[in-house]
Amino acid sequence: MRGTNVKRTALLSLLSTIGFLLMFVEMPLPGFPVFLKIGVSEIPALIGAILFGPLAGVAVELIKNILHFLLTNQGGMAVGELSNFIAGSTFVVTSVFFIRKIQAKKVSFWVGTLAGTVAMAIIMSVANYFIFIPAYAYLMGSSVEGMVQFSQSANAGITSLWTLILYAILPFNLIKGIIEALITYPIYNRIRPAMQS
Repeated sequence: MRGTNVKRTALLSLLSTIGFLLMFVEMPLPGFPVFLKIGVSEIPALIGAILFGPLAGVAVELIKNILHFLLTNQGGMAVGELSNFIAGSTFVVTSVFFIRKIQAKKVSFWVGTLAGTVAMAIIMSVANYFIFIPAYAYLMGSSVEGMVQFSQSANAGITSLWTLILYAILPFNLIKGIIEALITYPIYNRIRPAMQS
């Protein structure tokens, strides 16, 4: 039992470290404001949650974001890390809940990660409307209207905070979740036998 706990702790620590390092691997998407960049740092948390349960995935999300806040010191007062934590935790917990609920194992991963993607997109749309975009604007010494105008260079259809959510935040999180699910599936299938041995 103790050996199992040590192995689990070591693996979660490794996944947290990988998740932290993956936070530096980001790329912009054409047609989206430059502050929205696709990353894949939720993948280690999703793998940890599938193997050990949703709380393990949340722990990986928490540790990677704490590390990012402490070691990068970007002066954002942890707004980016909090946003990443909420997005990642929503995606991971919802995905694993459905993966474990669905009996048909061949489709459970895809149904679960689709549910996680939709949940993340909805939660982050609401959170960005009420919390994160106003917070980012304040920290940048700007306003919500300034953020909207800044975003128009990527998409002329963005004319208000509502359209920023509708045309940028919502589709961005849907794309992000789909990409992470597509990358995670073969990785998870490959390492699962070794982790369960």
